[in-house]
Amino acid sequence: MTVSSDSHPPFAHELLIAQLAVQRAALVTKRVLATINAARSQPLPTNTPSHQPAPDSEPDFDFDTCASPSIYTTPVSETPTTGFPFTPSPSQSQSQSQSQPIGQFLHPSSSPTSPARGSQPPAHPGLPRRLSLAKPDTSPVTIADLAAQALLVAAVHTAFPGDLIIGEEDASALRADGDLAAQVWELVATTRLEDAGSEALLGRPRGVEEMMALLELGVTTQSGGGGAQGGVVGGRRVWCLDPIDGTSAYMQGGQYAISLALLEGGREVVGVLGCPNWRFEAGVPVGKWKVREHGVDEEGMGLLLSAVRGQGASVRPMGRGVLREARRIDRGRGKAVDLRDLHFVDSEKSPATLTEKVKEMAGIVGAEYRGTNLYSSHMRYAAMVLGGREFVQLRWPKPGKSAWSCWDHAGSQLIYTESGAGKVTDLSGNPVDFSTGNKLSRSWGVITADESIHGKILALTNRMRAAEA
Repeated sequence: MTVSSDSHPPFAHELLIAQLAVQRAALVTKRVLATINAARSQPLPTNTPSHQPAPDSEPDFDFDTCASPSIYTTPVSETPTTGFPFTPSPSQSQSQSQSQPIGQFLHPSSSPTSPARGSQPPAHPGLPRRLSLAKPDTSPVTIADLAAQALLVAAVHTAFPGDLIIGEEDASALRADGDLAAQVWELVATTRLEDAGSEALLGRPRGVEEMMALLELGVTTQSGGGGAQGGVVGGRRVWCLDPIDGTSAYMQGGQYAISLALLEGGREVVGVLGCPNWRFEAGVPVGKWKVREHGVDEEGMGLLLSAVRGQGASVRPMGRGVLREARRIDRGRGKAVDLRDLHFVDSEKSPATLTEKVKEMAGIVGAEYRGTNLYSSHMRYAAMVLGGREFVQLRWPKPGKSAWSCWDHAGSQLIYTESGAGKVTDLSGNPVDFSTGNKLSRSWGVITADESIHGKILALTNRMRAAEA
């Protein structure tokens, strides 16, 4: 049931909980990211081959082979409650010969070529690698994924116990490895918002078993019977979340996002998106913001985007306690768009879509192709929200790819449309259908564009599809 009153607009409580929950989850990811950054600054041994790039260098991201061998670490002595960095306790260590490779615990789209299959030799054999789930230096991204999701689910389930939840991760890795579970629990247990009043609004697990049960709520939601599809049809509300969208970019120091969306009847009604590595720039007007994969906010907490259906969208700097002042987004005030001026938002290394189709579209309209290139799906939507009206996104699925996951799109599409003058459809011109549970099985591809040009982009897309039929 929607929470509202005479003094509060619809979904006010849902929005507040979602914003605080995403902000707390961002603390988790930033704590672990600090460990990654500290590891990258570690000097290489003197026998490192000269042709190998140093871990703290900034080459182009290699998303096709991104896996834990690119991450190096040394122990860090302190683990502050809300600060940086995080280091598992020494009692959680285990010999490398007894541990399992980390690759199998990364999301498949994050690590198509994992060390579990022996496909990527160590870049620097002399350095400790994040290859073991049980070692103190086990993959921080996996720890961050699981800890962030546990805290997100705890916040939502405590505030709205009757709602269903779709989450990307589950507890299988934790149940198979007690040391990993202990590491994740230590991170969950020691991460809190700095403002006690804000933290008190959010639920949290009271132990390891409860933490794993919360992670499994999303799995229960996705599977038959009482699953998300049945829940939507039956009128129940569904929360869809992604604790870290853009895992490969996150591991390599790039842009990533934390998403949380509320669906009612298969439609987005609340969307919150945390972008912890995108620096909030108070002096830059909406429509002029630019984001780069490597242009990260290392000192701050980035920015927070949010929207409620029919109430508009806003952006604010993300903090560590109370919500900071928000700024309303109104992209509709920008100048009209000429197709020759289109700015394409794409992911050239995406394993799911055809970049050549985007380049073909750019050639047809006489625009330059290379605009904004980001790996994270939600970060591309964020770039659209804060960018100009000329920003456009065409996502053309590769043949044979399965239906896309709702957690890669839910919430961000609402934020874009509520930001003014934005329209999102599939490649057939239909609204993206979120009523099918964890997979968007009724929607193929995505067009994200200003309302004034969306119809033209759709017509060109239809011509391109007809030409290849």
